[in-house]
Amino acid sequence: MAATRLSEVSERSPSGASSALHRLFWRVHFWAGLLTTPVVLFAVLTGLLYVWTPEIEAWRHSAVDQVPATAQRVPLDAQVAAATAAYPGQDLRFVVPAFGPGDTTQVVLKAPPAADAHAGHGEHDHGLPSGRIVYVNPANAEVVGSLLEMQRFKTWAKRLHSSALQGNGWRWLMELGASWLLIMMITGLVLWWPRSVPQGGRGWGSLLPRGGKGRVTWRDAHALVGVVMGGVLAVLLVTGLTWSRHAGENFRQLQKTLGQESPRPSKGLMSAAGEGGPLNWQQVWDSARAVSPEIAMQMTPPQGQRGVWRVENYDRDQPTRRFNLALDAYTGELLFRSGWDQMPVMAQATAVGIPFHRGELGWWNRALLVLAALTTLGSLVSGWVMWWMRRPSGALAVPRMSWHQLRAVPAWVWGLVLCLGWALPVWGLSALALGAAEGLAWGFRRWGGRFTAVHRVGAR
Repeated sequence: MAATRLSEVSERSPSGASSALHRLFWRVHFWAGLLTTPVVLFAVLTGLLYVWTPEIEAWRHSAVDQVPATAQRVPLDAQVAAATAAYPGQDLRFVVPAFGPGDTTQVVLKAPPAADAHAGHGEHDHGLPSGRIVYVNPANAEVVGSLLEMQRFKTWAKRLHSSALQGNGWRWLMELGASWLLIMMITGLVLWWPRSVPQGGRGWGSLLPRGGKGRVTWRDAHALVGVVMGGVLAVLLVTGLTWSRHAGENFRQLQKTLGQESPRPSKGLMSAAGEGGPLNWQQVWDSARAVSPEIAMQMTPPQGQRGVWRVENYDRDQPTRRFNLALDAYTGELLFRSGWDQMPVMAQATAVGIPFHRGELGWWNRALLVLAALTTLGSLVSGWVMWWMRRPSGALAVPRMSWHQLRAVPAWVWGLVLCLGWALPVWGLSALALGAAEGLAWGFRRWGGRFTAVHRVGAR
């Protein structure tokens, strides 16, 4: 929950439009915290689990990820052939050749047809990966093991964090939590923001703990952790929302409109089939390595006789070494090439932001994510404690706001709400539902009270 000084709001709120805006933000902040805490808590805890992926994967999957390092290597074709022969009937999706000393080659296969028919969702069962990764020793083309994609801890933890393992149809739930947490941060920052207060105002000193007791201590702690880590949390939320299902689609449309998409090879690219046969895996790999940065790569074979080879970076933890290639399947001619220098600003920001969100940029990145997660947990706990300490017994203690105060809210605020509703459609729909519920409750209190009063008078 973002930083606020909720206990001071009712004591020294400004007047007029500013007072109405203050009261609106306080009410929105309250409802956001009350209604979305379970989702936010789940997202924070699963994200915290994901941060430890390198250690957990090294413990669980070292038997298939690593083999004794040696300079000897058999051709890549032999490695791919060994993997496909071990699991006949499963079409090949892509290959990640061994990159560092002791690495295995990963051959990723599609789900078998029987599994496809049973799931009824192609290669994904309800949006969850269902293919198989076959690990091959590059020194002798020996298959050292295999795992279903969801058996990899990284894949499992990522799907747990994004959809609670319920498939793409449930990604909206995490999007809802991230959207409301962003709104909590914005409203909390506005409520906290130091202003000149003639009587007893503290200005920027309001960020410093007063050393008080009880609710004052919780309030100051709430403000401190929320404001200090607010920038990091904002980056994490925005980067997460850029690849969410609904807000992410709006972001991608904006990128396309502004011409800020990452360059991608055209779907119409075709190989010029000649008299010679198509190139093999080793030849294409050698051609790609000659023009690509030093980074692990993912190779996708052509689809059909006129298809092209697509090669791109597999690792995402080195954004400046990103690349994308398309090669002719018969000549090896470079039909398309793009890298960091060809990416527009928004695409570069996304290329850095997503691995930052996942903690893939180094130990400092992971340490910052752990601190951000603990900060968020602290804000949630302190917000709930403050609410519990200030609420009257048996009451919800929703910050009050009259109809006159609502009418006094500046028009630009409603314009901003509409823009946010478009940018964050899941939040927009939930905010609309909350507003409708608020309207019904207000109408019931007003007209229900009048009906009760009239009924009492008639009874006399």
